[in-house]
Amino acid sequence: MIDKMTCIQCPAGCELEVGEADGRLEIRGNECEKGVEFAQNEIRDPRRNLATSVPVKGNATRMVSVRLSGPVPRDRIFPILDAISGLRPEPPVRRGQVLISDVLGSGVDVIATRTINE
Repeated sequence: MIDKMTCIQCPAGCELEVGEADGRLEIRGNECEKGVEFAQNEIRDPRRNLATSVPVKGNATRMVSVRLSGPVPRDRIFPILDAISGLRPEPPVRRGQVLISDVLGSGVDVIATRTINE
């Protein structure tokens, strides 16, 4: 079976073909080594980062943007979103402030990407 994917590791956006033979991945179409690493990760351990916004406590119309401090396995995105959905940080919130440490034992933090003073 051959999977086709577009590498997103550099502006070249190589169209990759990834197959498996004898337990080894065969990767074609990459113009650099980043494509090989990208394809291996996508097949064996796909990970994504996440960014969203949550309301600030005491003011449901005011939002603070948040993101994860690193990528997590793709199958953990929705449980982590559920954990973030209940988050209501109290102002002041500083950009870079950890709002949830080690969210769901993933090893990554939920951090604010915007400062809210009031």
